[in-house]
Amino acid sequence: MNPETEYRYDPETCRFVEVRETSLEKAKRYAWVFGLVLMLAGALAWAMETELIRTPTEYALQSENEALHHQLERASGQLEVLSDEIDELASRDEELYRTLLQVEPISDDIRQVGVGGADQYGEFDRFEEDTATLLRETEALLDKMERQVGLQSASYRELVRYAEQHEDRLDQLPALRPVNARIVSNYGYRTDPILGVRRMHSGIDFVTRMGTPVVAPADGVVLESTYSSSYGNYVDLRHPETGYITRYAHLSEPADGIRPGTQVKRGELIAYTGNSGRSTGPHLHYELRTENDEALNPLNFFVPDMTPQTYITLAAQNDQHELHDHAGTEQTLSMMR
Repeated sequence: MNPETEYRYDPETCRFVEVRETSLEKAKRYAWVFGLVLMLAGALAWAMETELIRTPTEYALQSENEALHHQLERASGQLEVLSDEIDELASRDEELYRTLLQVEPISDDIRQVGVGGADQYGEFDRFEEDTATLLRETEALLDKMERQVGLQSASYRELVRYAEQHEDRLDQLPALRPVNARIVSNYGYRTDPILGVRRMHSGIDFVTRMGTPVVAPADGVVLESTYSSSYGNYVDLRHPETGYITRYAHLSEPADGIRPGTQVKRGELIAYTGNSGRSTGPHLHYELRTENDEALNPLNFFVPDMTPQTYITLAAQNDQHELHDHAGTEQTLSMMR
């Protein structure tokens, strides 16, 4: 009896007979083994596809992709900061430089520098959603910054050309504080400290010590140097290229040589502060008017120490003073009734 041969017991013959496998049975066995091999191969392929099993090269590529993704996120954050700084430059350009030079402002439509049309960033859609979104946002921000920088550069070139062409006018723009002192009363309606009635205050008041030097805020020519009962000793400067006239009132005296027709330069001494005329104490009353006698707010012209934010703060304080004065006037009128 061959030990490698399979036998079975036949009860009819009471003998062990050799088991012989049929062709069909062999085919079934081979098919089962083949199917099992296919199942194992499929399981292995699925494991590799779902990253359960990866090669060292794949691990290195994944680590590199993660590092690049983090770096791109960091760069995107830095670009956001730079974009905000460009917006700040644009705001200063609009609120300060163009106001100072009296240049036509850039329209909001041009400032937005937007683009339209077909999707420009569709090429990123083949990546994973998070990566595609990050790439889209970063690319869009870069495009926006490129347009912003181009527009701002063009704006600065325009302002430089304008300044060069209007140099005389800029020299006569009243941009300098006439005294280095604190402003105690702003332009606008207020309760007159002497008359006690609400009236327009056509200038700003600087609180000073007696004899504080007063300088010309711009190039000009002395229009008047005289006395009145309300302004006391005062000096008027005419700035012909701008069409403005500035007044310096309640002076103790004008500086030597300051008389009608005298040419003065920005920063040149023109007078000394005092307490003359209708005044409650030593201070300088400073006005700015057009040649048509229209009063303007001098705060709109101070540069560079008078920043837009400082102006906003002073304007807000002025509004509060107006509300307080208005309330006091209403209360007084109510008591009189």
